[in-house]
Amino acid sequence: MQLIKANHKIKCEMGVCKNIATYSIKMDRVGIRSQIHVCESCLNELYKLIGESVIPKSVETAKKKGA
Repeated sequence: MQLIKANHKIKCEMGVCKNIATYSIKMDRVGIRSQIHVCESCLNELYKLIGESVIPKSVETAKKKGA
């Protein structure tokens, strides 16, 4: 999956948003509809929602071998 800058002037495809899309989410191994066009405000809202629900795992501390 890739996030790329939109080259074309196209509307945002998130819900009923009527803004101009500034980014495209390009997915691998998908047929004809392989991109979702998103405006900056919808992308920020999506980022906040993902951040609230997905919590990264903490890094374990390194342990000395043989001790």
